[in-house]
Amino acid sequence: MIYVIAFMILICMTMSLRSLFYPSKWKVQYVSFHHFFFLGMCYVTIMLGFGLLFALLELEGIQILVENGEPISGDFFDHIFTTMYFSGITLFSVGYGDVTPIGIGRGIALIESWLGYTIPAAFVVKSFMNYEK
Repeated sequence: MIYVIAFMILICMTMSLRSLFYPSKWKVQYVSFHHFFFLGMCYVTIMLGFGLLFALLELEGIQILVENGEPISGDFFDHIFTTMYFSGITLFSVGYGDVTPIGIGRGIALIESWLGYTIPAAFVVKSFMNYEK
């Protein structure tokens, strides 16, 4: 069941990123609230998706995050809050260092941080392309 949920999360994240590169249904010719709302929703989708993937891996027993040098402890909600927090600081390139990835978590965090850098660039390009039409 966890693999089905993880697959569905990946599909949602892929569709969110796909919408950056294909024409949207909004026919607004300038940067507007809709554009910023779209960018915000892209970030939220990616942050929640990676946070849930981190949580699923942790719940499967694959240790990928440590908090202050020790494995994440606590109940399910502690894991969710910690993984969402880590996902957010990774996506927005803050990286406080209190929660760090280990093992395969490092590769996943690299992919998320790469997306955090490329989403704004894709948003700007898409906005100018829509403006020129």
